[in-house]
Amino acid sequence: MKYSLKVLTPLFLLLLLSLMGCSSKKDVVSCPFTEITWESSLEDVQALEGEPTESYPSSYKGITYVYPKQYDGMDGSIKYMFDDQNKLKSMAWVYLPTSAEDLENVYEDLVSRTTKWYGDSGFDSDLVTAKGEVWYLEGGNVLIGVMSTGINEAIQYQYFHPEVSSEKPQNRSNNLKSIFENIFS
Repeated sequence: MKYSLKVLTPLFLLLLLSLMGCSSKKDVVSCPFTEITWESSLEDVQALEGEPTESYPSSYKGITYVYPKQYDGMDGSIKYMFDDQNKLKSMAWVYLPTSAEDLENVYEDLVSRTTKWYGDSGFDSDLVTAKGEVWYLEGGNVLIGVMSTGINEAIQYQYFHPEVSSEKPQNRSNNLKSIFENIFS
């Protein structure tokens, strides 16, 4: 009996550690500012949000629909971006801060929460006029970006469908342009 316990105990611990490692992987991405999922249709969006305040062409060759949306007590707007097959490809909540301090506080809070949910981001940039962080996840990339020109300031918290998400870049500088093309598109 002692021999089998000596053999089984390390195997059991190894199995337990393996299972704990697997359970901590965050494959499922859940957007915190809407109940809409990637399987949702335009009709589902309209049933939840009503009539959009505006619409315009999306970067996915479809239409972007914009609605007023409060998230965590802050008034903003949500953009649902569809492709030319009416499949939802991106959801973004946009917030216009009331001050530079508000901008920094909201940005840091969103980054902190997202880091708590998904771990450290795979990319961050802090430029003079824009900064952002990206989480490269199997369930779709998450991007939090800030644009501040001194006149206009905004924070965008964006979730991308896995089909339009990119892999973590090997070279940070190659990805700067594509990251900031996605912010505010």
